[in-house]
Amino acid sequence: MTIGKASAEDRGVAPGERDRLVRRNTILLAFAQGFVQTSFPVMLVIGGPASARLTGREGAAGLLWGLYFLAAAGGAALIGRWMDRVGRRPGLILSYALVGGAAAAAALSIRAGSFLGLLASTIPFGVALGGANLGRGAVADMYPAERRGRAVGILLAAGTIGAVGSPLLAALIEEAAGEGSLLPWIVPIAGSVAAIGCVLSVRPDPRDLAVVEPSVTGTGARTPRELLRVPMFRTAVLAGAVGQMAMVGVMGVTPTALDHAHHGGTTISLVISSHIAGMFAFAPLIGRWMDRAGRRAALVAGCLTSIVGALLAASEANALVIGAGLVAIGLGWSATFLGATAVISDITAPNERAGALGFTDLLISLTSAAAGLGGGIVLEAAGYGPLGVGLAVLVAAALLLVARLREPTTVGS
Repeated sequence: MTIGKASAEDRGVAPGERDRLVRRNTILLAFAQGFVQTSFPVMLVIGGPASARLTGREGAAGLLWGLYFLAAAGGAALIGRWMDRVGRRPGLILSYALVGGAAAAAALSIRAGSFLGLLASTIPFGVALGGANLGRGAVADMYPAERRGRAVGILLAAGTIGAVGSPLLAALIEEAAGEGSLLPWIVPIAGSVAAIGCVLSVRPDPRDLAVVEPSVTGTGARTPRELLRVPMFRTAVLAGAVGQMAMVGVMGVTPTALDHAHHGGTTISLVISSHIAGMFAFAPLIGRWMDRAGRRAALVAGCLTSIVGALLAASEANALVIGAGLVAIGLGWSATFLGATAVISDITAPNERAGALGFTDLLISLTSAAAGLGGGIVLEAAGYGPLGVGLAVLVAAALLLVARLREPTTVGS
């Protein structure tokens, strides 16, 4: 059975050969995702508490994450538009290279006791996050709508091992080597090198294997302003934004809050690892269910789960309950992220898809920056509990609009 009708057939690629190329590219992109996902949690587990220690202020972690997601916003938009012109591979390779360089800069800044240097290193780290997240667009290109959710879910799940294992590994290395050691930062540097190797082996570029949906055939590349006029696009962005805000707002300050409550690095890493497992481990199952139940069901379920998770974390009962809350927030993020990605992929053509996803990430990252900065301010001014309650109320308000989403017509066609 072929994977789907594709523009590659017009270039003389036989259906059987196309299936082989798609499977090979998907595997390579999944491995690249797994390797690069070892990188970002290290900045959270090591960089967040380090910023608080360097400045003596808990709110510094929020400032770190605010700048991080502002950079991610710009990186997603710029790299996404570039990928529509030159292909998916160059954008991913650039993003992965930035990860390694930014990790080295962060390590040297912490060793030198420079908070400003650590802040500066978050800019290329954030840009790299924005570009690396567009790997989902490369996978979405190659699959028809009825299989797209599961395919993108597999890509996210591939990051589970690296993303879950790297915080604990980095914390154990730091505990053994001492605060300020450069050794934990070897993890993201090695991950970026391995990810680059995988993407260099991707052939042909996923854009050249893109499935062309009948409903978007012949569609010219729309501008961001034109995309914002599409109701389904606006709803998808809203759902993705509130899921991301709940995740960033709580997760971004949890290590600092737990550190302030005198929990050790191992406990903090286990909580963050469980959260990351919630984000990625169940993505294929969520994607497969979404392909059957519809995009709206996934987005509504994601919002509801994020609300439950934020309220659990707000209870501040103990590290176990907070960890359970972060798992739920991770699951909610996974559903809203996959749902938003699927909706936008369903309603866009291959020549505009990466740009549309990048623009979406721009808008979502701007809200994430506000959540990261606001989370640090609320933590310092009111505490961890009020932060969780406030985010739950915000997601509940957005849910009223998300529930009205109309399904893209390509789903199930």
